[in-house]
Amino acid sequence: MSAHNEQPVNNWWAEGDTPVHADSHVTYLVDAHSAFLSMCRHFLMARKYIYIAAWGLTPLMELVRGADQRAGPDGSPEQEALLAELRTEGLQEAEIDFWCTHDLTVQAVLGSMVSKGVEVKALIWASSELFSHYDPKAAHEELTQVGVSCILDDSSHGILHHPIESLHQKIAVVDGTHAFVGGIDMLIELNGDYDRWDTHSHHYSSPMRRNQGDRTPHNWHDAHAVIEGPAVGDVELNFRQRWNDVVQRHEWDNQLLVPEHPLPPPLESTSLVQVARTIPAHTYSFAPVHGIQDIAQLYANALSNAQHFVYLENQYFWIHAFYGIDHTLLRIDSPDMERNLHALAAALRRGTTVAMVLPDHPNVGRDFTDAGLARLRKEAPEAAAQGRIQVFCLAASSEGEGEEGYRPIYVHAKVAIVDDLWSTVGSANLNNRGMRDDTELNVATLNAELARGLRMLLWAEHLELIGEESMLTVARHLGHQRQRLSVDERAAGLLQSLQETLGDPLGGLQLMIERAQDNLRRFKAKQPLVGHLLPYLTGKEAKQQGLNFHEEHGWVEVP
Repeated sequence: MSAHNEQPVNNWWAEGDTPVHADSHVTYLVDAHSAFLSMCRHFLMARKYIYIAAWGLTPLMELVRGADQRAGPDGSPEQEALLAELRTEGLQEAEIDFWCTHDLTVQAVLGSMVSKGVEVKALIWASSELFSHYDPKAAHEELTQVGVSCILDDSSHGILHHPIESLHQKIAVVDGTHAFVGGIDMLIELNGDYDRWDTHSHHYSSPMRRNQGDRTPHNWHDAHAVIEGPAVGDVELNFRQRWNDVVQRHEWDNQLLVPEHPLPPPLESTSLVQVARTIPAHTYSFAPVHGIQDIAQLYANALSNAQHFVYLENQYFWIHAFYGIDHTLLRIDSPDMERNLHALAAALRRGTTVAMVLPDHPNVGRDFTDAGLARLRKEAPEAAAQGRIQVFCLAASSEGEGEEGYRPIYVHAKVAIVDDLWSTVGSANLNNRGMRDDTELNVATLNAELARGLRMLLWAEHLELIGEESMLTVARHLGHQRQRLSVDERAAGLLQSLQETLGDPLGGLQLMIERAQDNLRRFKAKQPLVGHLLPYLTGKEAKQQGLNFHEEHGWVEVP
């Protein structure tokens, strides 16, 4: 009997927009090093089409860097191992030659596929110059130069829209057989900071990460997923609806329209999989008048089902809606986040433990996150007193000569795991925008092996338990992806080791708490951190600890 037939009968799913699939696979990818490596390989193996929808995009960004692109001189053992890995993945010799001899920028990779007759379409947000983290017009020009059909999507504009609404999905579809969904944009921000490409080690400084100044960009922690099987069709449907809606609204040539393609064949699977999205009201004509809030449904149902343990990684934890002014005195409650917080508090009251990882230095709204945490503790005071609400942030230390330096790792992942059974990864933040006011897309799975494996991978990274190269091989093993037999066997051994250390979520959480507190002592003593964990401290808590807290920038790195 397949595992999904043995799962509890609780309702975990959103209703009304997309089906639940029992015939699809999901592989979770932690950080852009893994995600971009997988994306680039699949882009180069495309034979028919590549569809991309992005919040922001830097065409000149390198997707693959360092030894992943060329491991050594021709004939060296390192280079031969890389070539063997690429062949195992399915790349042909011409694609492997391109891999090893070209800078693997977004523009170069997509342009190469256009030259081979692959249809490449990119739908990128026409963001306002006032708020934009990238240059949409420059991105459009750089993509169209190499033959990519690129549209700047202005569907978030207009007086009926949320004042800071964004088109926030980060998706790619390759030949209808693979879809990438998650939190990671192929982007380096305009000021050179926050290069999305980062490794699991999150080194304080790395020559492979790009910045216009003297320092490398702040570190970036994120998560993505690759979907295979008929669930890919739901991601492609979302792209097709959005793209065609823009084409028809502007009355452009009908030849630009994306046609419907056949679904990929069903796969044997032990997972239940659902693709879910947020579509704001008044944004696209295909959506109901009130929009689509299926990600909010997913969260509400999953949190209501929690019996033992909830783990969240997110950029925000806001109960109040944000309208561009960074102060909680201007409070408008978010009904979707109210429901999520009530569900979390109810779970805590029935004995569940909740752990979160949040950024110390979010781009906006730290006060909003602090208010959300305060409200949760107020609604579940016994759980707070018993230590069943644990919140962390992440940081990197310089480990150089002289006085130690520290920088916050930007937590951009949007991950939820409930009872090591249900999990979701996507673009939706835990705020009004992710639940209702921005265009978002997540994938959710009901599979104990995947949920527990994702949690252990994330915790192994934060605790620095396994090496850089091992993270991707373990993730691929969990997702039943192709890799060399010797590599897969090694990954299985590492996963078993992680199971022994982190398999029990409460035991693993105790290791996290101890490491975070030890690193706080190291921080105060100006010593190197071990791993990346620190306690998340509200402004009040940071000041009680004698730390230099800044209302917008947190306490790890004060300007």
